[in-house]
Amino acid sequence: MIPISIDMLRQLLLIGTSTFFVIQTTEANAQNYEITPFAGWRTSSSLEEESTGETVKLDETRSFGILMSMQRDHDSSYDLLFSRQDTDIQSKSSPEKNTSIKFDYYHIGGTLNYKQNGLYPFVSGGLGVTHISPANEVFSSETKFSLSIGGGIKFPLTENIGLRLEARGYGTVVDSSGSILCTADGCLIRFKGDLFTQFEATAGLTIAF
Repeated sequence: MIPISIDMLRQLLLIGTSTFFVIQTTEANAQNYEITPFAGWRTSSSLEEESTGETVKLDETRSFGILMSMQRDHDSSYDLLFSRQDTDIQSKSSPEKNTSIKFDYYHIGGTLNYKQNGLYPFVSGGLGVTHISPANEVFSSETKFSLSIGGGIKFPLTENIGLRLEARGYGTVVDSSGSILCTADGCLIRFKGDLFTQFEATAGLTIAF
């Protein structure tokens, strides 16, 4: 798989932002927008050591991010999502390989809403990239394609403020040789299988304008 550079990532975000702008300026009716800062908890599938094949765990930790939405119609919206987790890699057999690492998701997607008894259940999804960056600068960062799907419920609090509860699963596409914590001398950790998965439960305060 061809690695994605930071420049390519910036171009992807620019394309997404430009798409929002074009949609906004070509629609005849006024658009409604929402911003949802959120916090949550994220779990991950396992990794394995490159040299021994033994399982390496990622700590379950807090996550945070922001969701920016533009209403498409009464029941759906276009979304831009950023979500970050700071976690630690834990190797039982090689404690010297333990290190902190960031998992960042940059996704373009959408949300489909359903109104029931004054509440708004929804399903959501997105496509984009996962940027994986070790805290130790000795190791290189990785950027890979990813997708997400989730669902939850919105609770209106006032006309312009609401509570958004969501559970979302992320899948990062990797090849059979996909690895992280790499230096010029080789890599320490590799992914198990062709899809690295994470699960996130979040709560956020939505502000509409």
